Amino acid sequence: MYERQSALAGALRPGGRDGAAGGERLLRLGEARGWQLVQIAAFAPASGELQRALQPVLNAALPAGFGEVQIAASRRVLKTGPGQFWIMTRDGDDLARDLRDAVVPGIGAVTPLSHSRTCIFIEGSAARSLLAKGIALDLHPDAFRRNQFALTALHHTTVLIHRSGADRYDLYAMRTFALSVWDWLIDAALPFGYEVSVEAGKD
Repeated sequence: MYERQSALAGALRPGGRDGAAGGERLLRLGEARGWQLVQIAAFAPASGELQRALQPVLNAALPAGFGEVQIAASRRVLKTGPGQFWIMTRDGDDLARDLRDAVVPGIGAVTPLSHSRTCIFIEGSAARSLLAKGIALDLHPDAFRRNQFALTALHHTTVLIHRSGADRYDLYAMRTFALSVWDWLIDAALPFGYEVSVEAGKD
């Protein structure tokens, strides 16, 4: 088994930078680790069968609409496209194995994506202002509510952004471009001031 390495290991330096106004640090940025991501894609004629196959595994129905994050115990289920879902869970959960047992080849495909994505979080009172510099979304709390997500672009890179808290956003970027996204974020955060940290576990 290959050991999972962070794409940001050399960039996440402890500490941070004081902001322009009075040396405040209004943001916390870093990488969330200790999670798994599995994608399920249904073959078009078998979407109803996929729903029935996954019900005993997730103990929840699959989300019907795009953009809402459905919580199923410690797992988060996202509909990312027609017949396509992301399921996020903590390390140590045997989710991929259980899904492969449930989703037979005639129904769809199960693909682990954990090694291909990096989760960067932004938290704090200035998080929305920071993201508004580079993301073409209406991030007002009435338009982009807690536990909503969107597929968008930041710094010419496709990202999935999940508003996971009142003032927190998790960005899932392709591992190849994670460092580029991180460099843009900390540069854009300079006027606000920020702390850098790593979260070892993600529920």
